[in-house]
Amino acid sequence: MQLDRLFVCVLPLACTPSSGDGPVASASDSSTGEGSSGSSGGDASSGADTTGAGTTDDIEAALAFYARWPGLWVGAVDSMTSVGDFPLMNMDVRPVDGHTLFSRVDLDAMNSLRFALVIEDHENTPTLVFRNGGYFLGILRDSRTVLESWDSDAERWRFCALDGGCDYIDAVFDFDGADSMAMHVDVRGKTHFDWPATRAELRELDGPFPVDTTPQPGDAPFPDVPQLDVRLSWTAPLAATADAWIILSTTNCGLTGGCTPSRTLRVSAAAGATSADLTLEQIHPGTYKANAILDRNGDLGSTLLPNAGDTVSIANTSVTVDATGTTEVSIALLVDI
Repeated sequence: MQLDRLFVCVLPLACTPSSGDGPVASASDSSTGEGSSGSSGGDASSGADTTGAGTTDDIEAALAFYARWPGLWVGAVDSMTSVGDFPLMNMDVRPVDGHTLFSRVDLDAMNSLRFALVIEDHENTPTLVFRNGGYFLGILRDSRTVLESWDSDAERWRFCALDGGCDYIDAVFDFDGADSMAMHVDVRGKTHFDWPATRAELRELDGPFPVDTTPQPGDAPFPDVPQLDVRLSWTAPLAATADAWIILSTTNCGLTGGCTPSRTLRVSAAAGATSADLTLEQIHPGTYKANAILDRNGDLGSTLLPNAGDTVSIANTSVTVDATGTTEVSIALLVDI
């Protein structure tokens, strides 16, 4: 279980500085998390099948993307943003609300990233929308990009900003074979980040998806997804501030590997603490294997594995997240390394 692989990426699609003043909320919206209507711009790419945002071909393009996208996608991020590169970003893409494919990663309470793919109503037309949002340095954002073109033979989907068009955000998903994909994003004409990813685990759809192709509102917030509240506890009070980690996977983890995390989260625990509370928002329901680590000696980021001085939980504790609402669990860290 290589913990550098657990350090999730926080990369808003348009977190570029404005006049040197730091990150700004991206295209269709602001830091409020609400979107607004608009139109895309730029030239559609060529291919066997192409579609502009808002055409009836969006339904066919959406169904094709829905068939390709579910799964646990893992890949290193080459980022030109202020947050730099990341060893790996894990996106566990699953259906929610019968209409949306959703995934989220978190680093801490101030930084997260979420993706959503859904057919929305824009200008009274069904439109395939790729949404990006979450917290970046504590700023809540929600960007909407609309389908600009689709090449069915190449399995390539191009999305551009709902407001501002391709000149603002230009995002391309390019699939290559059953379990390989590359995502490339330009912002204001410059490379923003590249994410070549492989599908480590397939997520089977347990029924028809979407339940229908009725467009969803074009200004809706992200759909409701369950929450998991975790209390981690240990016996010896901390001598100094330390990070406490929760790692969730669908397969067993070992000290030398064997699993791919679906969700992770860390929180800082103060000196003297014997517990820490973590909230994983918007987590897919179901059963996970939970592993918790208290990084007492502060070297987890460099060693990549728990080592002498750290405290860990019993390996692969079973945690089941309810289908709705908030699930609360407590995990004791009992093993000192």
